[in-house]
Amino acid sequence: MRMTVGLALYSGIEHNRLDSCETMEEVLRLAVVAGGFSLYELRMVKFEPQGVTGAAIVGESHLTVHTWPEEGRLFVDVASCSNLQSVEAALAAVERFFEGAQVLSRQIVELGQTGTS
Repeated sequence: MRMTVGLALYSGIEHNRLDSCETMEEVLRLAVVAGGFSLYELRMVKFEPQGVTGAAIVGESHLTVHTWPEEGRLFVDVASCSNLQSVEAALAAVERFFEGAQVLSRQIVELGQTGTS
């Protein structure tokens, strides 16, 4: 089993963009396409008084977003059993969408075996 996980935390994003299910759905769809993932289902949840969590269930695993509009922050989680390049491409799509956002933390880790024995 091989799994690549990308985690990123961004800040400096406008409140109204982070508090919008439509915006978060758009960024998830762009990340799915950029990573070459097979989308099965996409679900968005809006919190009161603010905040959005979204999940894209893909054939390769998942992509999620969680927002803190009051702090201008976005957390992104991409997990894939495909390859590192797919995870990198998905995170890069998020960064292009929120151009100018500050990257507080970004890490991509490959887990498990990469070959056969």
